[in-house]
Amino acid sequence: MDSSGSQEKKAIPRFASFKPRPAPPDNDRPAELPNRERVESEDKSKHRRKHRSRHRSHHDHRSRSRERRGDRRETHRSRRETGRRDKELVRETTPPPSDAVKEPTKASSDLYVVDRKGDKYNLIYGTIHRYSVPRYYRIGRGRVLGLPPNYRIDRETIGENEIVVRADTNRTDSAKTRSKRLLYKPERPPQRLLRVRPTSFASDPIASSRDFVPLREIRQRHNEGISEASDAEDDKHGYRSIHGKLKPDEDLPSDLEAVSDSELSGEEATRQDPDSGIKQRNVELSRAVEQHAGNFEAWLRLIDHQETVLRGSARQTGSLTNAEQNSLADIRISLYEKALKKVGHSLGRDRLLIGLLEEGSKLWDTQKLLSQWLSTLKTNSQYINLWVRYLDFRQTEFLNFTHDRCLATFTECLRLNRTSPDGPEKTRVQMYLFLRLTLFLREAGYMEQATGLWQGVLELAFSQPQNLAVNTTADEVLAAFTDFWESEAPRIGELGAKGWKNSNAPPPDPKVFEPRCQINQKTMLASWTACERERMLNAQLPARSLDEPEDDPYRVILPADLREFLPLGLLPDSTSDLVDSFLYFCRLPPIVTFNNLRSTGTWMGDGFLQNDLSAMSYASLDDWFPTSSGKTESSISPPTTFSPQHFIHNYDTYFANPEVWFFSFSSWLKATSDPTSSVVRDWVRRTLRQLVDATPSNEELAEYTVAVEFVCNAKEAKKYAKSLLKKRSSSLRLYNAYALMERRGGNDAAADHVWATAISMSKSLSSEQRVDVALLWHTWVWELLEARNIAHAAHLLVSMPQNNIDLKAFPGISSLPSFTAANLLKIRNYISETQESAIANRKPSIVKACTDCRAILTYLTHAQDLDKSLEAYTSTVDRLSTLPSSDSTGAFGSYTIELLHQARARLLYYHIRTSTIYKPSHIRTILTESITSFPHNTITLSLFAWNESRFRIEERVRDIMRDITTSTASSASQSHHNPIPISSHLFSIYTELNRPTYAGSTLHSVRAAFEKAIGDQKASSSHTTSTSTGRSSISLWKLYILFELSRNDITRAKSVFYRAMRACPWSKDILMLAFTHLREDVIRAHREPGSTKGEGMNFFELRHVYNVLVEKELRIHIDIERSLDELAAKMEKKSVALGMPISMPDNVDSGGEDEVMQM
Repeated sequence: MDSSGSQEKKAIPRFASFKPRPAPPDNDRPAELPNRERVESEDKSKHRRKHRSRHRSHHDHRSRSRERRGDRRETHRSRRETGRRDKELVRETTPPPSDAVKEPTKASSDLYVVDRKGDKYNLIYGTIHRYSVPRYYRIGRGRVLGLPPNYRIDRETIGENEIVVRADTNRTDSAKTRSKRLLYKPERPPQRLLRVRPTSFASDPIASSRDFVPLREIRQRHNEGISEASDAEDDKHGYRSIHGKLKPDEDLPSDLEAVSDSELSGEEATRQDPDSGIKQRNVELSRAVEQHAGNFEAWLRLIDHQETVLRGSARQTGSLTNAEQNSLADIRISLYEKALKKVGHSLGRDRLLIGLLEEGSKLWDTQKLLSQWLSTLKTNSQYINLWVRYLDFRQTEFLNFTHDRCLATFTECLRLNRTSPDGPEKTRVQMYLFLRLTLFLREAGYMEQATGLWQGVLELAFSQPQNLAVNTTADEVLAAFTDFWESEAPRIGELGAKGWKNSNAPPPDPKVFEPRCQINQKTMLASWTACERERMLNAQLPARSLDEPEDDPYRVILPADLREFLPLGLLPDSTSDLVDSFLYFCRLPPIVTFNNLRSTGTWMGDGFLQNDLSAMSYASLDDWFPTSSGKTESSISPPTTFSPQHFIHNYDTYFANPEVWFFSFSSWLKATSDPTSSVVRDWVRRTLRQLVDATPSNEELAEYTVAVEFVCNAKEAKKYAKSLLKKRSSSLRLYNAYALMERRGGNDAAADHVWATAISMSKSLSSEQRVDVALLWHTWVWELLEARNIAHAAHLLVSMPQNNIDLKAFPGISSLPSFTAANLLKIRNYISETQESAIANRKPSIVKACTDCRAILTYLTHAQDLDKSLEAYTSTVDRLSTLPSSDSTGAFGSYTIELLHQARARLLYYHIRTSTIYKPSHIRTILTESITSFPHNTITLSLFAWNESRFRIEERVRDIMRDITTSTASSASQSHHNPIPISSHLFSIYTELNRPTYAGSTLHSVRAAFEKAIGDQKASSSHTTSTSTGRSSISLWKLYILFELSRNDITRAKSVFYRAMRACPWSKDILMLAFTHLREDVIRAHREPGSTKGEGMNFFELRHVYNVLVEKELRIHIDIERSLDELAAKMEKKSVALGMPISMPDNVDSGGEDEVMQM
């Protein structure tokens, strides 16, 4: 072809970048490659060209000189010109632009360009000219050298051929912004419908004769095709493409094509909608509420299902946006309102009202929510559950909380429940409200008032004079009690107290308090903290009117302070519930029986009630904050060290050796051993003794009180047990407790003698009492097993049928246990008969003792075969499952089965410690079965975590705890009445804190466990509903603050502190942490150089916290408000005189927009 003619036909734009390089001479050209090698070479050059184009647009600033970049540009033009030459022959002619892009020069005038109109090539080609972009250098974190600091490269909108530099005036580097950026998760792209592109075999006869089906269509590539494909690939991302930038939908494989729903036909049109199951379920639930409009459970199921509908099948995990959360709350509120109209005043209305108000709390502001609560209570005052939730709201709502308002709410709720109709729940609700009230008073600093209320109610319930018990009205009884109280005679729990019925004792001598701490003006806040703590310790018990000094009006409790609450002591059949509530008030482990399993037994997991850890000092929480981050197998803690307990306490945990089994009073000992504890041990001990004297038929309380005495003073406990045995000589439980105390004191012979004597004495008891002898056999056998005295344990089992034991006939310790066939038959028959008698008489502890003895017998006779010994527990569980299902029987069966699981876990733990032949996987399976049945039992949870901690695979513990501490939305309606216990959340945090570093424990994983326990709905990352009371747990918040302090992150500790202050506005202990742990001088004294992040609280911040104490009306013994104001004024004047600005502390940035401080 003539070159001149060609030039006339090709009127191409004369861009400088299109100028071809001169063709080299023939002798300089490389040899022609074969066809395959040429194809591969051109493919590689195309790949390198594409890679370099992308790389140059992003990374030309990294160590690239101007000369190297110019050479690379020329090579790029040469290679691209070769592949485009043939295509340019058929391209239509276009007029060239008026101005050609000139080559940049190195003249000084070209160092910068002032352009106020923009690049005109954006209008022509849809993008800027690539080679007109000057060089730039990145200096880290998206910033560009030469630009202001607020100009950064926007990584979210960055493309293949362009970058976006955005001026972010609101950008901050706070932890909150970084966390949001890290937690951001882009939405899934919408699903596309693809189908295989149909192939016509008529156009390709060779393809129709193939004897295989190709997975991807094979196309013949010739030299022209390669060049065309290369050019098309380059045009996909080039600015010269007439189609613009490639759309993601167009980038599909050659054998697939995108289709829409309307284009589908035949079988394709019957494709399965991924959300069809969700939609069908929603239709079924809607139809159910139409057919049964009065069924509140059907409405709750429909309401719970709305989140699944909103998410769809593709988004069952991941957090909802704020708009989606508001939309979901709006939908649920509408459904709740419809349900309330249909249900009316029938069963379940209170649950619908609670759900409506909970959803409203996510959508309404505080004032509207408060007005809705008040209007709802006005028209539905008969529902006590509604009042309890209202109490939770008023006690935790920071803006409108004050001590007097919350106290008035408690009083009104108690008054309302007192006038409600009698029912089985009335007494329990009264006790719960009274317990919540007294705990609220103590935690707000009014310890004397809380203790005085308990003294008044207990005196009225257990020590009422006999002459007032008959033909006396309630008003007359209360008037007589007022006289007793005003006489200031010793009251229950005090030295010399003998009860109201024996009130002839003179009042105690006046006490004079001589404070040792004084306020120092130079260190005002530090000295005030010590003085306030000293006054708090002195105010644990009520004072008398004659005590000196008399400058504090709250120290003396008057009859008017008790009048509103004294009727609780006159409730019929309230003594057992009153004792249970008192134990919770004293932070003692509860006495859980099958009678109170579903009443006061459910309080074990209440975050408002269980705050044992809040009374512990930092030194007492060393198990929670291990110093070594790289724990090894040798440093694994035993499973019995976990403090918050959630299991059934009985005789084998009351007197347990903490080194070999779970001890009931381990947490109480730590909490009350601290001198700043709000629980006075001696007062608790004396009160329990008086309650035992007032209830002579309650053997469980007597056994429990002996255990508490033994924990406090072993010598006094033995004396007290002997005095009780003189009064209750037939109590086998007390004999068993006394023998255990002798055993713990090292007097093994004395303990054996007590057991043998009590067993022989049991022959003279009635048949119902004689069954209790199984407790003695069971306890004695386990003590010998723990002492590795197998021969004596076997001898005890052989002696059980005779119900007698000869201590002189004990075999040698080293002898092997021997059982004859006759002995085995007698033992099994005796155990079976005793167990059936225990089931008939509803004695769960005896059932457990018999099953445990049978399992130990099998364990010893079958060479420690664990599988065979565990069959005893399975058979007993099967036997209990055959009992008739009634309320009382159901509670008995459930309670006994949980005891059996605890006993089986004890045998497992013993086997692991004493035997080397076992499979950890088998132990895991057994414990998993127990956790499935009783997921919140901390005995099985602790053993499971301990068993897994010895291996490298730690995710099993996390998986178990994730399931336990999470309730799906489908079960949310049931979990409103049975929230996740706070002990389970604390256990999850404990395992994360004690997890070795090699197993994945990090600061972030621990913080995630804390945040999940707090239960922030907006922070939820999955389709779950938090039903934890952890957000109102003082223990949880204190642990969180101390954890951050243990990691020397003061900034985070302060942030958590402010959140805790808003979540628990009634807690003085939380606010006092600012003065005892977060104070600037305290942080400075414990600081290690270079290890602390942030500064402690300065004077202005601490003054701000003190003002919160005043505004919320919490108890302050020494008022320094005026002194603080004067000191602040002096500091301000001094700063102004020196020309220094006054900047108030900013303490609102605490991790979330919904948690902004409002004062």
